[in-house]
Amino acid sequence: MTLPFLKSPPGETPVIVEGHFRATPARVFRAWTEPDEIVQWFGTHTLSSAEIDLRVGGTWRFLFADTGNGRSILQGSYTDVSPNDRLAFTWVHEHARTDGVIETTPESQVTITFAPERDGTFVRLVHAGIQRVEGRSGVGQGWNASFERLQAIAEGREVAA
Repeated sequence: MTLPFLKSPPGETPVIVEGHFRATPARVFRAWTEPDEIVQWFGTHTLSSAEIDLRVGGTWRFLFADTGNGRSILQGSYTDVSPNDRLAFTWVHEHARTDGVIETTPESQVTITFAPERDGTFVRLVHAGIQRVEGRSGVGQGWNASFERLQAIAEGREVAA
């Protein structure tokens, strides 16, 4: 499996994902901060909703569609919101299993920078503090897949299913 956006070795810490987008920093930043856009590109499974309170201390919450083995939620709070330049937030994955058990990961941190380039924007994501190797591998694959779809959205192309 080719992971063109994943720059760190799978399972290593931190997870680093980078890519070039043929769109302005403002356009790419908007794709990260507008719920209607996020549900189109985020994750390896379908999001059923995204809620965002875009301010330092504000929270975000992404609810995944039920896949038959329970519900997954990603959530956290914003620690830096610098429009078109930088976005940072905490990250917690909560999985409510069908047997009623709720599993929650320890909090990790995501920092994204948006750097203007001659013909678009260079995006660098660093996801630090993921404790388990398996978690880092899965998150790296998920971010890579998300970047592929985000690139299509930001550039005004059709998103591959």
